[in-house]
Amino acid sequence: MNKWRIEDSENLSNQKGAAILLTVVLLLIMVTLVTLYTGKIQSFEHQILLNTQNQVRAQATAKAALNQGLAKLNVDKAWLGAQVSGSLDDNSSFTVSAMSENLPGNRKLVTLTASGKSADGLANAKIIEQSLVYPILFNPPPAPLMVKHGFNHDGEFEIALNPDGLGLSAPFSIWSDSAIVLTGTNHHSCTLSAFNEGNCETNSYSNPSNKLADIQDASTSFPVDVLSYLFNISSVEWMLLQQQADFVFNNCDSLDIGSWGFIWIEGDCVVSASTQLGTDSEPLILIVFDGNVEFHSDVVMYGLLIAHKPLSSLKNLDINMQTDSAVFGAIVANYELGTTSDLTRVVFNADVMHQLQHSKKLQRVARVPGSWRDF
Repeated sequence: MNKWRIEDSENLSNQKGAAILLTVVLLLIMVTLVTLYTGKIQSFEHQILLNTQNQVRAQATAKAALNQGLAKLNVDKAWLGAQVSGSLDDNSSFTVSAMSENLPGNRKLVTLTASGKSADGLANAKIIEQSLVYPILFNPPPAPLMVKHGFNHDGEFEIALNPDGLGLSAPFSIWSDSAIVLTGTNHHSCTLSAFNEGNCETNSYSNPSNKLADIQDASTSFPVDVLSYLFNISSVEWMLLQQQADFVFNNCDSLDIGSWGFIWIEGDCVVSASTQLGTDSEPLILIVFDGNVEFHSDVVMYGLLIAHKPLSSLKNLDINMQTDSAVFGAIVANYELGTTSDLTRVVFNADVMHQLQHSKKLQRVARVPGSWRDF
């Protein structure tokens, strides 16, 4: 009887051991499976993270390519759009190209296409954005002299007119919103040939004895805001225009034949004798803000001279050009000239006026809002 009890106890103990062993094995199998599954999930998540990082890097590279294209367009307005390739420090690579469409007003719409590739080559991104290349000068003055509030009878002017300013063979010399009375001997306009021959006064077109239609004074079509007419920027927002200037100076002392682009002068502009400003192929846009303009003898400027007086100014401003000094192009003033008995001399130059809108140095680049696309 005791013998059977001992055997039953041993069998029961063996069965318990086997059950425990089986349970341990099953737990080990489950732990192994969980570990393998977790590793697989982590590997999958790592791959997702890596792909995301690659895509972000490719996108960043494409944006860098787009900025590269914009920078190239700013430097080279005549860029024909040939593809430019490059790489970044992380070995990601990019390409950028451009396609241009000519618009009215000497403007150009440029579509930039930039592509970026991650360093491992597994991720690609593409960005398209449009930019506008436009001349700073929105409306070139049709007359050699545009003056708001007219010309004082005490002052003097000599103007070589624009032969087609008012239409074919319809000359234009002065445009003003106020009446201009010709009184002095040096109130006259003439043709370019008469000016070049030194006979502008003796072979004049309009003079005190014969005021002709080339002088459009008391004009109802004269722009209320001169800066807005010229640059499409309100005079109230003149700081936006100043921000587009290539140079901002306090005077004209440093200006010479090598000066270029759009120059903004804060205060008086006095140019020493026998100095040339700009050239006929690279004319200037020179804005003299709240200051007098004084050209000593034999000063020649090629381009557009703008004398601007802000509404808050109480200064008595004027333009004075001494012997044989002149602006070849156009002069625009938003205040009455001739108040200090000075001489204003301007000679219309068709080549200069053409270059004021076509010179690459007088053009700017702006992104087109809402044109950005990524793929």
